[in-house]
Amino acid sequence: MRRLGLFGLVLTAGLWGSLGQSGSAAAVGICKCDSKTGFENACLPICKEANEKTSFFRPAVYFGNDPKVNADQTPLNGTSLKFLYLSHPTRRGMELFRRFLEDNRKKAEKEFHKMKAAYLRGHVGPEEFIEAEKLRDEAVVNYQHGMRAYLNTPSPR
Repeated sequence: MRRLGLFGLVLTAGLWGSLGQSGSAAAVGICKCDSKTGFENACLPICKEANEKTSFFRPAVYFGNDPKVNADQTPLNGTSLKFLYLSHPTRRGMELFRRFLEDNRKKAEKEFHKMKAAYLRGHVGPEEFIEAEKLRDEAVVNYQHGMRAYLNTPSPR
């Protein structure tokens, strides 16, 4: 009985670790798919697929292992995720995408609260605080757009 409990604990830890934080950072990203940045590196095939049926550029979710995707930016800022495209996700990919959204929303909230504390102490001016508030608001709206896309995507088999 004791071995069975230990086996269950090891199995649970292994499954939890496979969906853990380190995997989510390398496995999911947002390809902006605009004319300037989207059609380079790993985003090229996904952006072509996302934009072939529309007359405008739309962002797409990248399910892969290229760490360069979103390495230099905050993924929930910079473009609207209203028309987000999810290409052929797996169950694991969908869960990693949900965690990706949650983690980046929390990160935006944390940065905003740091800036708010600095503003209340007089370390930054009102312009910087207003800019931080705009970035946080944009991240929250894009989080909601991403969650809508997540919930509206049929469950992969």
